[in-house]
Amino acid sequence: MAALTVAIAALPLSMAFGVASGVNPARGLYTAIVGGFLVSALGGSRFQIGGPAGAFIVLVAATVAHYGVDGLLVTVIMSGALLTLLGISRLGRCFPWRCRLPCRAGWRAFCRPRSPTA
Repeated sequence: MAALTVAIAALPLSMAFGVASGVNPARGLYTAIVGGFLVSALGGSRFQIGGPAGAFIVLVAATVAHYGVDGLLVTVIMSGALLTLLGISRLGRCFPWRCRLPCRAGWRAFCRPRSPTA
């Protein structure tokens, strides 16, 4: 049931990401489907959810606008290679203690109530 719920939310969201990034909605669907299979096949835990992330649409849209879809493909491949190298070399364990305070400070700044006049 949880997989169906995630799929129902992820497919329209991935279509919207495709449109927002300047490509057609079908490419967003392909990305969600292939990404979902890859996340499921390559690991994680049973508590992990893989799906489209709304925060990345700004980066995707800027990359497509500046470099085109081919530049986006190169960016994704380079990012995957870098993450793979970090995983193989076990350098990922160095980052949690470095990121904890800035991430918390950023989250608190984001969640702080804002006045309507500001």
